[in-house]
Amino acid sequence: MSLYCDLCDLPLEQCVHGRPEPVVPAKPAAARATSAAPRKSRAQPRVESRRVAAANWTPPAAFRPVIIEVLQDLAGAGSADEILAEVERRMSAGFRPGDHDLVQGEVRWHRAARFERKNMVDDGLLDPIRERGVWQLAAGAEPGV
Repeated sequence: MSLYCDLCDLPLEQCVHGRPEPVVPAKPAAARATSAAPRKSRAQPRVESRRVAAANWTPPAAFRPVIIEVLQDLAGAGSADEILAEVERRMSAGFRPGDHDLVQGEVRWHRAARFERKNMVDDGLLDPIRERGVWQLAAGAEPGV
């Protein structure tokens, strides 16, 4: 006659509740040398020397001077599409291979230019959007390009 588990109604030899916990062998304690004075390490300090790969795309900060120039040529304000078209015309020779990749449904350089526009608003160079799709230089902003 088998004994049954109160938790799962299976015989104790079949249920997980009746099985004993597995015995994990203890790790032997590492022998430490006890000395009166601690030994100094002769190793040189570790220096991080990772190489940073060159980006395959133009960073957002590279768009700032061109966006400011375009806005100055457009009397301080213009539509986003008009500005991006002019930025593309001026920068297309310097675009990198990854600039035309799609990122979340948008060309990477468009995304980078829009990101830099947001940074310019945060820095006070451009006004926040008052009219949808219009980028405007901030009144009295001195662009430190």
